[in-house]
Order: sequence, then structure tokens, then C-alpha cells
Amino acid sequence: MILCINIIWRLLVRTRHEKQVSWTLLFQFFHTCHGPYCSSFLHTVCAYKIKQTIHIGPKPRYSLKTPPKMAVLHHKHHLSIFVLLSVLLLADARLNLDHSDLKAFSTIQKDLGISSQRSSSSTPCNTPGVFCERRLSPNSTFVLKITRLVFKSQRLAGFLSPAIGRLSELKELSLTNNQLVDQVPAQIVKCKKLEILELANNQFSGEIPSELSSLVRLRVLDLSSNEFSGNLSFLKHFPNLESLSLANNLFTGKVPKSIRSFRNLQFFDFSGNSFLEGPVPVIGKGESSRPQYPKRYILKENTTSTGSKNKSSGLAPAPAPSSSAPSAPHKHKNSKRKLAGWLLGFLAGSVAGSLSGFVFSLLFKIVLAAVKGGGRDVGPAIFSPLIKKAEDLAFLEKDEGLANLEIIGRGGCGEVFKAELPGSNGKMIAVKKIIQPPKDAAELSEEDSKVLNKKMRQIQSEINTVGHIRHRNLLPLLAHVSRPDCHYLVYEFMKNGSLQDVLNQVTEGKRELDWLARHKIAVGVASGLEYLHLSHSPQIIHRDLKPANVLLDDDMEARIADFGLAKAMPDAKTHITTSNVAGTVGYIAPEYHQTLKFTEKCDIYSFGVVLGVLVMGKLPSDAFFQSTRELSLVKWMRNIMISENPSQAIDPKLIGHGLEDQMLLVLKIACFCTIDDPKQRPSSKDVRCMLSQIKH
Repeated sequence: MILCINIIWRLLVRTRHEKQVSWTLLFQFFHTCHGPYCSSFLHTVCAYKIKQTIHIGPKPRYSLKTPPKMAVLHHKHHLSIFVLLSVLLLADARLNLDHSDLKAFSTIQKDLGISSQRSSSSTPCNTPGVFCERRLSPNSTFVLKITRLVFKSQRLAGFLSPAIGRLSELKELSLTNNQLVDQVPAQIVKCKKLEILELANNQFSGEIPSELSSLVRLRVLDLSSNEFSGNLSFLKHFPNLESLSLANNLFTGKVPKSIRSFRNLQFFDFSGNSFLEGPVPVIGKGESSRPQYPKRYILKENTTSTGSKNKSSGLAPAPAPSSSAPSAPHKHKNSKRKLAGWLLGFLAGSVAGSLSGFVFSLLFKIVLAAVKGGGRDVGPAIFSPLIKKAEDLAFLEKDEGLANLEIIGRGGCGEVFKAELPGSNGKMIAVKKIIQPPKDAAELSEEDSKVLNKKMRQIQSEINTVGHIRHRNLLPLLAHVSRPDCHYLVYEFMKNGSLQDVLNQVTEGKRELDWLARHKIAVGVASGLEYLHLSHSPQIIHRDLKPANVLLDDDMEARIADFGLAKAMPDAKTHITTSNVAGTVGYIAPEYHQTLKFTEKCDIYSFGVVLGVLVMGKLPSDAFFQSTRELSLVKWMRNIMISENPSQAIDPKLIGHGLEDQMLLVLKIACFCTIDDPKQRPSSKDVRCMLSQIKH
């Protein structure tokens, strides 16, 4: 504070011919070194001195021969200004950050992953990247409010907290070039004064809040190089938007024509979104309809003008008949002409009628074939840019396309084959084949027909659910190929197989799976469930979570697979009612057998069983549990955990490495997830947080 006063005094008593640049540098110095406490009122000081130093012509404002008396008066004038500004400075220095902003920033800082070392200052406004300004509070006192958050290239690996919506005065949010994940919180639309939103080069996913267009002050919107999905319905009304970049994401649908109403838009980029449909508007130059406005950019679509240039045409009038009576030969000639005209008209009508009948018959056959065929041979549906073109999957359209391929698994819906993707330099894929009911299914028994129809409902559900989901812990569907007699689903090939395969190999002594790898798998499955239950809209329930449906990639990262029983659940509903038994014995929640209502708590129960399998190394179907009094993995696990020696539940292959306490904690979490009362079970987010807090 003393330093601030000394610098002001020195500048006030300097020569009267000081330049404007000295006050500009003074403002920058105070804002950089002392934050908003000094710079907020130096606007007044700078404005005053700049006004003094501006003059017209080469003649200076003050003469070098100023009388001594005038000089004394001039210094007294400066002294009074100094005293006034010092009082203002002392009053401004006592300003504190608004309590609501302080609490919100604390949450945002924690969720973004900003360590305490980066923000060692006790005042958030002095933290690098945080900018504050003075605002009038409701009780007519001045407080500091956060107006800008700029954390570019900080290697942040957290997520954007919903608390961002409590920063009511936020004008800029720049988080480019980090490793942030999860969705953009819907609460960001509460930042009504936001002008700059830059989230490029991160790992954000999910859909953009549809109410984002309520931020009418937004000038820069950069969401490029992320994993955002969904349509572009949030591009509704941005009257002040100047720069828009949505490149390199997973957006789908069409580019809305509403962007033509963004009158200030000068740059936009939709490239790198493989699933966008229809024409993309381009930027062209034009003039406003009102001559008083300068040239500006307008949006237009590439259109071609069609139609004839001729605007009117006419026919010459027919000649009037002769007034004299025609002769007999002339009448005979006219009769022949009339007969020839009749014959020619009859032939022309016959030909036209035959041709029309043929065309209508052909169209009728085409429509009938389309109705009967049910949309067959429409070509593969590609959901991932890993498959460059439809021709890469042409081998699946042949009758013997899978004859020489290796079978790597069999599920409830069909066989799974291993194949090499053509033109991908050895990229391996997994192809699941589902046989479609034959056209003469009416000849089948009623029970067989129900089984086949159930399989078709499962595959259709899997296509609709998995095709548009992208998450690091969920197995993505790359493509779907429809055949008259079957369906092919194309997935990424997971070299390490399923978790059940690995556990069986560990039991047989063919490979090892240490505790660190098992804990990583547990966290990955919990993250995938959290995305399905909480981040994706509408909510998705897996309904058949088990080790066989958890695949492991090259880095032993868990990928939840087999959405054959998954269904999208609307937001307004809290459960799914089904008349068919879903899931696998040993992993089904007890309340499902009574109500046939499947909720996300049923998935939590199944996940609790998976946690028990990871720690104990035993499956619910193992003969070990048939020889116990409980006859159940869950009940046996509960009794062991309350016994005097709970460590006997741990897989013997994991004992002796000093990590038994962590394994017992995971077993406790498994017990929480398998509580009989579904209301007392934790959510998928709670489970993921508890598992993530176990540090090695």
C-alpha cells in the first residue's frame, strides 16, 4: 500500500510535460502487481492525467517560464489530488471478494484439479488466471466479483463444476489445451454476462446444454477438438456472436439455418464432424439493405438458380374461315384428314395408355417390394470415423463372409468373430452375428417365435443405444450391417478378452492379475456406469452387468460391453418394467424378482457383485459357494466381513503384498452396493468417488 502511494506521488510531482504512456504503464503495473485493489480506481487517475496531457498543435499546454507563484499553486493542486486518491485507495484496498464467488471458486478450483501450490495466494483475486472487478452489492457496498477465469495449457485433468453458474459477473471462461473431462454443466447458462467461452483441446463429452443460446452476450464460442455429441439445437439465437468453432467433435444432425440470423458472425468452423448431414453454410460478403450501415458478413447457402428465362409466350391466332362455300373435292380431302387425325389420335392414346400402365405397374411392384423387404440392403450404418468407407465392410455382405473367420465368443444373441478391417494396416475388429427370424416364422412354434422376436428386440435396442455413445470405459459400436437373414455388429477388438476370461486364466495359473490392475478395472467400470446413469440423456440402464460383459483393452482399461439388454429410459421415468427376465443369475438384484422393475440401483447391485468377484477371485457360479451354508456369493461375503477374520475373503493370490486393507475397503463398498434395500445403495457417482479415493 505504501508503495502505491509513493508511486502516485512521484508521478504527480513529475515535470508538467509527462506523456500519456506513463499513466498507461502505471495502470498496467498496478493491475499486474497489486491486482484490482489499486487498478479499479486508477481509471479515474489515468483519465484525469490523460486529459491534461492531450493538446492540439506543437505548442505545449504549459510554458517553461511559468511564474513561481503559479508553480506553487500548481503543486498545491496536485497535493490535494494526491490526498483524495490516497483516501480512495485505502478505502478500495479493504474490498473483499464476494462470499458467494469465494465459495463457488473454491469448488471450481478443486474440481478443475488446480493444486494448492498453483494458487498459494490467500486471496483468489491474486491467483494467476483469476481477474476480479469492483461491483455494487445489494446492500449498497462495494465488493469484488470474479469476471474472468483464464487457465490455458495448465494440464488440468478434472472437470468443470456446476458451481460455475454462481459466478454471476463472469465474462470470460478460457480452459483451452487441458485434459478436462465430463460434460459442460447446464448451470453455465446462469452466467448471463458471459462473452467468451473457450473449451478447445480438452476431453469434454456429452451434449451441449440446449439453453446455451440464452447467453446473448456471447462473442466467442470455441468447443473444438473435444468429444461433444448430440445435435446442434443449442445454436438458436446469438446476436453478438463473432467467432464460432465446433470442429473435430462428434456432433450429429444438420447445421441449423438459425445461424443465418447471427448478424455479427465473422468466422465459424464445423469441420471434423463426420456425422453432420446436409449442406454446411458458408461465409460470403454482402451489403446491408440499409445504405447507412457499412459492409458486413452475411450467411448464405450454395444454391443454383433454375427455371426458364422466358417470362411469357404466345400463339398466333387461327385464321378465319372462308366465306365462300367449299367445293366437293375439297370436302372429300377434309374428310380424309379428319379420319387420319382420328386414327393417329387413337394410336397415340393407346401407346400412351400402355406406357402409363407399364410405369404404374412397375412403381407398384417397387413399392410392394420395399414394404415386404422391410428396408433391406440399405448399406452399412457407420458410427465411427475408424471405418473410412462402406466398401471396407463389403466382405460382410457376401454369403460366405465369415466362413474362414475365427470364433472368439458366443453370447445370448449370437456368435462373435475376429476379423481384420480392410485398408487399416492390420486393425482388428470383432463382428457379432445375430440371425434374423426367417420370413416363414409363422411355421415355427409359438415359443420359438417368441425367442427369435426377443433376440431381434435385443439387437435393435443395442444398435439404438450403443451407436451414439462415446466414453473411454464403454465399448463403442463402429458399424451395423443388415442382411436379409442376419445382422452384423462391428466393434473394436479387445485383445485381452473379457474380465471373466482373465479371471479364469488366473484361477488356472496361466496368467497373473495383481491388485493394482483389479482396482483400475473397478474404477473404470464405475466411471462407465456413472456416464450411463447420470451423464447420458436419456438415462441408460445396462441390466446385465457381469464380468463377461466387461472387456479389457490393450492397457487393461475396462470397457463395458454387450448392451443387448440395455434400454434408454426417459428422464420422466424412474424404472423400466419388463415381462422378460433380464440379467444373469447371481448378479440380479433381489427386488427385481418381485417387481420386475429394473432401476439404476439394480445395476449398482450387479456392480457390487463384480467388486466382490475382483477381490475374492471367485464367480457366483463357482462350486465353492454351493458347499457353503449361504449358497450365495453376496451372503457369504457379508458374513465373512462381520467375522473375526475378514481377510479370508481375499483371493490368496493377492495376499502378502501389504495391500490387504485396500481390498477390505473395496469389499465394504461391495457390501454397500448389495444392500437389500435399493434406496440405501449408493449412486454410481458415489461408488466411483469412493473407489478413486483409495490410493496405492
